[in-house]
Amino acid sequence: MAGSSRRAPAFRHHGGALAAELEALALGPDDVLDFSVNVNPYGPCPEVLAAVRSAPVHRYPDPSALAVRRGVSAATGAHPDEVVFGAGAADLLWTVCRALFAGGGTALAVEPSFSEFGAAADAAGARLVRWTARAEDAFAPDLDGVAAAARREQADAVYLCAPTTPVGAPVPLAAVRTLAQRLPATIVILDESFLSLSDGAEESALSLPANVVRLRSMTKEHAIPGLRAGYLLAPAPLARAVEVSRPAWSTSSVAQAAALAALGASAFVSASRERLRADREATATSLRALGLAPLFSVAPYLVFRADDAAALLFGVLPRSDLVRDCASFGLAGFVRVAARPTAEREQLVDALAKELG
Repeated sequence: MAGSSRRAPAFRHHGGALAAELEALALGPDDVLDFSVNVNPYGPCPEVLAAVRSAPVHRYPDPSALAVRRGVSAATGAHPDEVVFGAGAADLLWTVCRALFAGGGTALAVEPSFSEFGAAADAAGARLVRWTARAEDAFAPDLDGVAAAARREQADAVYLCAPTTPVGAPVPLAAVRTLAQRLPATIVILDESFLSLSDGAEESALSLPANVVRLRSMTKEHAIPGLRAGYLLAPAPLARAVEVSRPAWSTSSVAQAAALAALGASAFVSASRERLRADREATATSLRALGLAPLFSVAPYLVFRADDAAALLFGVLPRSDLVRDCASFGLAGFVRVAARPTAEREQLVDALAKELG
């Protein structure tokens, strides 16, 4: 289904504890187990930490992050001119939207999904159209329906997450390739922020058409959200347009050093993925034992329906657990929890059991 919206919300709350909420409960950030964000609980790896500690903070960072772009090129096969390094996925979404929609245009967001694309497209002056997956399909996107909506609305760009967020539904990249081929005049912005920690990680090597822009966050798998690091792969002209549309020194020397180390830590990511898969399945079993029904997910997080998601969030927070109300994804009435190790999971389950009675 599709509908249009003229203005994104002025304030967008994502995961993570807000300082004011914690202060009201006399809690600090370290007092809370944060299940609202999907950061690898087994990271950062030692190599990334070492790179952070030895970063040359006494020098200006390279404005174009050439060393990082060459590292991404070696890892992916893309030319360095087709790589843009940025301060995380949100920064790159806003920057690419400024480049794509400077003269207007239509943006189609496949939802439920990360709200920053809609906000960025709206701020850039695009007409924002939303296509929403159905509950009866477990919120997995029907790409035939997406293609039809893109044609009907004459979309200049389509935003799609693989796997989806917040649900974690699989989106096979072979199907994304077909979608892009069916829409040759449309840019498909493919958000792969959680792909590397998902069951479909091996698909990251799949070649996609030139009208697909691939967005990857490095903060999730390496547990470095405080650094803000991510990159996108795009045709060289668009990558250049993105580069020139932002200020110089958009990424720090610390973030660039961490990214270079992260690119060489594929074994750490693979090991984390296997551990998180087991954590996710154990979490699903525990949730079902409480009478909850988590939706199918291939990502390191699970979504389940709650009669009052906001009340559940604030009910478990005083017990030092933070879960995610999915309303900001356009999925009101659902809660998302991240996969975490056994002891932490048991604390969450205990808090949920007490809150649910």
